[in-house]
Amino acid sequence: MQDLGRFDDSDSCSTRHIAGVIGSLHDFGKVTPAFQRHVRNQYKGPPQPTYHARLGALAAFWVVREIGGDDRDALAAFTTISRHHGSLPNVVKHVFTDVHATETDDANPKAWATEQAKAIQTAEDPLYARTADELLTAAGNETTTWDRFFHAITEGKLYDSLVDPVSEMAGYTPKKSVEALPSRLYDRTLKYWGNLTLADKASAGDVPRSELQRDALSVDQLDSHIATLEADDELEQRLNEFREQARQTAPQNAVETLLDGDSDVGRLTLPTGLGKTFTGITTAYTLRDEIAERQELDEKPTVVYALPFTSIIEQTREIFEDPDIWDADPTGHALTIHHYLSETVVRVDSEGTTEGEAETDEGTYVETMLGESWRAGTVLTTFVQLFESLAGPTNSEGLKFSALQDAVIILDEPQALPKRWWTVIPRLVEILRTEFDATVIAMTATQPALFENYAALTTAELLDDVDAYYDEARRVRYDIDDSVWGLGHPELETEPLAHETAGKRLVDDIFDTNGEGRSRSSALAVCNTIASSRQLTETVQTASPIPIEHVGETYREVLDGLEQHGTATWNAEKEEFEDGTDVDILAGTVLEQLGFTSEAEWDGPESGPVTEISWSWSEDGKSPLFVSTFNSRYRPKDRRVLIRLADVLADVQAPFVMVSTQAVEAGVDLSFARVYRDMAPLDSVVQAAGRCNRSFEWGKENGRVTVWLLDDPDEPSADLDETPTKYVYGNELGEHLSIIANSLRDELDQQTDVDELSMTRGAVQTYFSAIQEKSFASQELYDFVEECEAESLGRKSLIQEDYPTVDILVAITDWERSLLEEIRQSFKDGNKPRAYTQLQRASDLRVSVPAKDAEDALSKASRVDLKERGETEGVQLLAYEPNTRGGSYDLDGGGFIADDDDVIGGRFTGI
Repeated sequence: MQDLGRFDDSDSCSTRHIAGVIGSLHDFGKVTPAFQRHVRNQYKGPPQPTYHARLGALAAFWVVREIGGDDRDALAAFTTISRHHGSLPNVVKHVFTDVHATETDDANPKAWATEQAKAIQTAEDPLYARTADELLTAAGNETTTWDRFFHAITEGKLYDSLVDPVSEMAGYTPKKSVEALPSRLYDRTLKYWGNLTLADKASAGDVPRSELQRDALSVDQLDSHIATLEADDELEQRLNEFREQARQTAPQNAVETLLDGDSDVGRLTLPTGLGKTFTGITTAYTLRDEIAERQELDEKPTVVYALPFTSIIEQTREIFEDPDIWDADPTGHALTIHHYLSETVVRVDSEGTTEGEAETDEGTYVETMLGESWRAGTVLTTFVQLFESLAGPTNSEGLKFSALQDAVIILDEPQALPKRWWTVIPRLVEILRTEFDATVIAMTATQPALFENYAALTTAELLDDVDAYYDEARRVRYDIDDSVWGLGHPELETEPLAHETAGKRLVDDIFDTNGEGRSRSSALAVCNTIASSRQLTETVQTASPIPIEHVGETYREVLDGLEQHGTATWNAEKEEFEDGTDVDILAGTVLEQLGFTSEAEWDGPESGPVTEISWSWSEDGKSPLFVSTFNSRYRPKDRRVLIRLADVLADVQAPFVMVSTQAVEAGVDLSFARVYRDMAPLDSVVQAAGRCNRSFEWGKENGRVTVWLLDDPDEPSADLDETPTKYVYGNELGEHLSIIANSLRDELDQQTDVDELSMTRGAVQTYFSAIQEKSFASQELYDFVEECEAESLGRKSLIQEDYPTVDILVAITDWERSLLEEIRQSFKDGNKPRAYTQLQRASDLRVSVPAKDAEDALSKASRVDLKERGETEGVQLLAYEPNTRGGSYDLDGGGFIADDDDVIGGRFTGI
């Protein structure tokens, strides 16, 4: 435990000493006669005498106090051991009610710790008391003897000192009080508890130290790759010069301000498409190397790259796995791609009630544990994984805390964090800084004032002249539709735009060249709900004056036409199944079936990615209008194929419309001539605009972005309260929509042909200021941290609590169904390690759907672990195959649909 974390060793009662006490005494309760008989299958009594966590927690609390530790460290030590096999509790209630009140009541059946101490003392064999004495004195000093501890616990003095930091006296009786808690108790508890959970499981699993070591990816390989990149024209060359300027400047400033200076959070603010990802990675790796050298660390600390959504992880990972850059193996020690598959494994806290069996540390699966513990040089993960682990973590979530020590953490697009969490996020970042010495970078094109108003943190901009980058990267002009401009204004009449009207306008726009030499015939429409995206797709198809070709339909034909043989085997290095269906082959085959040919010889991924090949229309006559749909209801593998296809089709001089939800807004390197965005928070609008004219393909400032407010796709006559925008963004913040419209009117001088700088550096900042002033963030979440109420905090989620989801594995082809069958068989055989490995391989087939849809429409779908639905233990994953009743998977219809009346899933979206 002391080695996994880095603890202070400056005084006699340092955090390193206390970590030693915790590590030494966490299993102290196993010295009881009942537990020793239990592990030898000789115990026949009730389970309570075999529990070990509480007695060990009391021993650690007592030793820490005896050697001079303060209330914070003593309580943190107690809580750490008390729940080292479960989740952290609400400390005041846990100490006052669960322990003090029960242990001081002789008639309470939950009062097992005192009785365990008596059993040790009165055992016929003196070995029990002698061993207890050796453990206590080794952890503390020659004064922390078993005899003194026994009298402290049996005479009640220990319980009195335990309850003192969580209570105030009401006469002669203690009364629980959160005001009595030591300051920053939650922070210190996380550090001790996280290091203990990993140390305990690594020890129980007999994990070699070599398996916990990290390999660092070198920034030199990125430098070499960037040196080979060439621009297509002078405009892109100019952009490349600014990209490289940012990549060289930010790391230097980061070292000066974050390591040499006193700043806590670095702000890396760059327009979308100006090399933000490469600049962020270069900055993080530079800081990592400098920290390792200054701290004289044996290995370089972890770099954590956190993103808003899982879908973006699937696209960003390709940078790290690119053979031309790092060619990193996500199953090795250099890179971990942390999906949430591991979160489906639920472990029962057996000491939380008076029922159950004693925890013996069995059932630790090494591969799963190592993935959850982030023991890799670079970790690509989500905000949910990072911040929910800090906010009331489960036992498995706590495994990653030791990896946060000295870590460099990139928050990519922090404005995407739910605004109700904006109060507590700075508090959690403060924990990262003070307890784990982590370095944090907030990276985005639209910086929210997330940390600036938090007194305990200081921020520093990592680029010298941010506005110069935005001025150089003027790619688009904005048009604000009447449906948005007049919203909330007493003198302006407005109503939502019908999907039919929007579809016709979109089609008219892409077929109107306006006398330009190059047609702006590609368009991206971003909708707020899945139902809205489906409706807009249909209206675009109806409005088209030429034949339609839906890309998803052709892709499905390609999948169905593949020859599938044998059992599915996954090649993690090549990211393909054994039949060779990697994403580039699939995308290339679809393009050929659509009627395109590659201008250079291309025979698959060995010739390079399909997106780096020039494609052209090869059929006689004009091409049809190509249409594509994209959202989170597509499987990750299919999303990658669709992104590759969109990348090619958006720039082949053939008319192309992609209709998407917000899943396309961040981390997706696409460029369209036009972008249409349903009304949303202004930072989301700017993110969508980042998919327009990214590298000046249509000339400087020649991309067009339209912001409109679409009506209800199910009830077009409904008012503003029924729009998709109100469903997604209005309920959380009440008057949110009016704030968006007011920010536009207050900051912009005109409604049409709006300059990009006025939107990004003007209206967005006005919007963020208005959000801060309205205090939409939850004070309750902040209070939970201050009052060390981890259990309450753990019930909250970065994802809306009123929109629960269920995950399903969607198996369509023969080899996918065989993989699903292998998973079932592994669970049936009781081979859980093999089952979990196969589940990781099946992560490309995973889709989240609303829990209500799963309950109603997919009532017959079975769990992959073969357990009954509703059981709390096991893997909460449903299996879907084409013959499963109640659902369909349509590549041309928006992905997975639970049933034809998919109301919940359509109105709300997980993007």
